[in-house]
Amino acid sequence: MIFRNCAVYRNGNFEKSDLFVENGIFTDSSSGPVIDLSGMYVMPGFVDSHAHILGVGQKCEHLNLEKICSQEELFQLLIKQDKKIILGRGWSEQTLGGYPDKKMLDKIQKPVVLTRKCGHVAVLNQSAMNLINMYKEDGIFKEDELEKIRGRLNNEDAERLFKIGEEEFLKHGVTFVHSDDLHGLSWDELKRILKKSRIRIFEKLHFSRIEDLERFNEFGVLTERVYVKGVKIFADGSLGGKTAYLSKPYADEKSYRGMCLANSQQIERFAEICSRKKVQLCIHAIGDAAVHEVAMALKNYPKNRLIHAQLIDEKDLKYLKDTYFCVQPHFAFEDQELISRRISKEFYGLKYDFLKLFKEGYRVTFSTDAPVSPHDPKYVIESALRMGFHLMDAINLYTYASSETTGLRNIGKIEIGYAADFAIYEKNPLKLEDDPIAVYVHGEQIWQKA
Repeated sequence: MIFRNCAVYRNGNFEKSDLFVENGIFTDSSSGPVIDLSGMYVMPGFVDSHAHILGVGQKCEHLNLEKICSQEELFQLLIKQDKKIILGRGWSEQTLGGYPDKKMLDKIQKPVVLTRKCGHVAVLNQSAMNLINMYKEDGIFKEDELEKIRGRLNNEDAERLFKIGEEEFLKHGVTFVHSDDLHGLSWDELKRILKKSRIRIFEKLHFSRIEDLERFNEFGVLTERVYVKGVKIFADGSLGGKTAYLSKPYADEKSYRGMCLANSQQIERFAEICSRKKVQLCIHAIGDAAVHEVAMALKNYPKNRLIHAQLIDEKDLKYLKDTYFCVQPHFAFEDQELISRRISKEFYGLKYDFLKLFKEGYRVTFSTDAPVSPHDPKYVIESALRMGFHLMDAINLYTYASSETTGLRNIGKIEIGYAADFAIYEKNPLKLEDDPIAVYVHGEQIWQKA
């Protein structure tokens, strides 16, 4: 396949060039067919280093509660729903004025499950608790409890929702997602869905118990586009849900420091097994105390991944020099109110200082963490620029660098020998104003603007 007369992105600039693709790879020649791209721009496909494809599909189908500003507005929205089970996501105390009122939710005579924006807290009404046979007086469930809830509510068409999520990423020029979808699904269900994926995927499987990881023996290359080579565990929760694990008590608490979901010994045991199975361990850690537990566990296990790392005690950095940092620049701006309300003034470590990490040589990659935040790379890159990153660096951290963290070093650039994953734009994409008109993965056009 030959693409004539296009402006190709290389090293921060566009240069007029022809592109040649054979067998899914950029080459120095091709026999055709020929496609004229005069006036068009070609960018490498974006690589989101941490998101949830299935979760994005669910967000598109479930009630979006991000802009609901009162309990009454919430109630009026819920009573209009005709689904047998009402699933919603996106509320926060800052916008809603508190948690959803369970007494109000109990007035609705069908199961209601409302998940906080962060995905680490949910409120259920009595009908929902009766359905799943899990009970709390206040209806508030957190962290591992949500995993059980997902499993017992798994009556959705997961394959259809995955395709919706896939489509959402593709329309923004994302060709590769490091996804995390084994929540409420069996491995056999997820494997069946992944085998049909058009987008490139590095799948991180979640294991809540070490014994489950020990027994699992299906890591590897599932298809030419799907790599099941990651493991995801949680060291803590979220700052918004007050489950992030901090070294100092929360600013509005006397002694509460959040939830330690895995200590250094447990994390190291996961790391040892992942090393033996030749897969990458990816650890969610937001609070500085959680990051400390990760640092102690990974100092002898290089090339694993720390996801989020929003608060860091600088003394721990020396133990993380061989660890990848998967960060979300937009959180530094989304969380401004949380930072001021939740973090003690006695905390003197790094607060969302991803630019400092990058400048000091730590290996950083960018991601959206969608559906927590918008799944559009432009949103992330704009936040990175506000933070002080240069545009060329931001794009590299959202393309080649994100791919390299998986051990794949032939994805994320438009160069001979690299996988032909790219997007075509009518206008200069460096202006961060437009989405592509077509997207290719492995040399195959898999998405086109309607």
